[in-house]
Amino acid sequence: MDTPMDTSVDTPNLPDDLRHRLLQQAADHAFHAITITRAAHEGEPGEIIYVNDAFTKLTGYAAKSVIGATPGVLQGPKTEQDVLDRLGRKLDAGEVFHGQTINYRNDGSEFMMEWKVIPVEEQQGGPDYYVAVQREAPAG
Repeated sequence: MDTPMDTSVDTPNLPDDLRHRLLQQAADHAFHAITITRAAHEGEPGEIIYVNDAFTKLTGYAAKSVIGATPGVLQGPKTEQDVLDRLGRKLDAGEVFHGQTINYRNDGSEFMMEWKVIPVEEQQGGPDYYVAVQREAPAG
């Protein structure tokens, strides 16, 4: 019988500030794009508060041009609404989303983006932030 794999970060005996710095460095230098947004409230989309260098390389958007914007900046005519609706349902249920759809780079070129979005609670009562890990989907 398969058992779920525990993928949580176990950092015993590390002070919080060191743990924070280690995770910040991991995110900053990851090969995949990482985006953090504030959770949406009252039907409004959440604003981007962090992107890493891999996001800039993938999308062509500089961090300063997307901080404060919504992830909708990557969407366009061929972005599948069904996928975005499924994303919304998963996040509303507090679940991790995994999907792919066509998104758009800063220069307007299309790419197939695969991404996971993880809800993160600061306090109980629903997610306060979303962490998205993104990459260009492999061909095939």
